[in-house]
Amino acid sequence: MIRELEFQLLCQRHRDEVYRYARGLLRNQADAEDATQEALLRLWKHLPKINLFSTRAWLFKTTRNYCLDLIRLQSRGATPPATDQDFVEDWPDDLALDPSAAADSTFRLEQARRLLLKLPEGLRSVFILYEVNGLRYREIADVLGIPMNTVKVNLLRARERLSRLLPTVKEEKWTTSCKD
Repeated sequence: MIRELEFQLLCQRHRDEVYRYARGLLRNQADAEDATQEALLRLWKHLPKINLFSTRAWLFKTTRNYCLDLIRLQSRGATPPATDQDFVEDWPDDLALDPSAAADSTFRLEQARRLLLKLPEGLRSVFILYEVNGLRYREIADVLGIPMNTVKVNLLRARERLSRLLPTVKEEKWTTSCKD
């Protein structure tokens, strides 16, 4: 009974950030949901052995390993192209009421995902863990199994690459809007 309650609390606390991390590493919503579910199943299986103070780091490491395995498997076979549905998220109510805001938000979300996918996996992981999930340098180093200085360097490199890629996104938006 206590184990089940503990598991429920950990799932409620970490499920969304594990999903966001998996979504950043993978190309579509369904794979990210599968990765999240797999990480939480592994949490249930290993819960008695896990230090509760390091659960978050353990979940991110498990999610990363699962995502990398999935990417390797998909690279061996044909992967289906991403569909528009893969980029659809649940919209806040204010976006549902304003179609132009929803369209702009969809465009920005898609562009952000495209930019992140252009980063090498190591830079992308560090960036997502730091900027999206709010982990500290030490936590990221533990999750990825790399020195803390490497985390700092990879974060800096990811930001630099993204800033170099941003002008191309603005140009894409400009050319897209000019075609209309």
